[in-house]
Amino acid sequence: MLKVVQGHEIWVLPEGSHGHEGHETRCRIFYGHAMRPDGLADPARLAAWVLLPGGAKLSLKVEAGDDRFHLVAFTPDRDGFWPVTVENDVGPVAVTADGFYRRGTRKDYPGAREVGYYYQYAKTYVQVGHFCAACGPVVQPPEITSLAHDLELILTPGAYRVGDEVILEVLYRGRPLPGTEVKATWSLREEDDWGLSAKTDDAGRVKFILSNPGHWLFYTRVADETLGREGEYDKKVYSATLSLFGVR
Repeated sequence: MLKVVQGHEIWVLPEGSHGHEGHETRCRIFYGHAMRPDGLADPARLAAWVLLPGGAKLSLKVEAGDDRFHLVAFTPDRDGFWPVTVENDVGPVAVTADGFYRRGTRKDYPGAREVGYYYQYAKTYVQVGHFCAACGPVVQPPEITSLAHDLELILTPGAYRVGDEVILEVLYRGRPLPGTEVKATWSLREEDDWGLSAKTDDAGRVKFILSNPGHWLFYTRVADETLGREGEYDKKVYSATLSLFGVR
């Protein structure tokens, strides 16, 4: 879990292309780098929820999957896109004077090179029901697009295809974040690192072309020294991921 300092993150992905009204729908929670699983996140530090129609949050139990992922499940009661969020409260991590990563505050490691408090968000949209991609967009209530995370990647949910252009907006504490890096990759990419990278414009937006088939993952990260606490940690480090299932 201490690999968060180097850039490990969580992401969440539906188990299938779509779910069905009245039937259990499951999502997998992964931990690793650039869509390559590397161990498991600590389930004691994970919290998951789905946004219900009307804006209420339904807490989801995080359960064991296999040695690559955890699971969450819910039963939707209508068609549409259902946003699922997973939060990972990693807590304070110190980089000691000799370069080791240790869980703890500056009180525990007064000579540390740096101490950050790490908090991660992962988001996906579960499609419930069958949609015709050529029949026009599915109308969704605006509250499912932005979920009021401290750091969030905003993308209108939809049935995306290879070659589509997507416009993402980065919000930090509710405001657009210009000049921040957003990375992207896809599940069928052979290389291990991120495949694409771009910076947000003055409005906090960035464009990508979905150039390849597969699941897509977008990632951004912010370190905010203004949120440090004296004697505890120097900064808060937020990361956010957003996944798209099965672009084809």
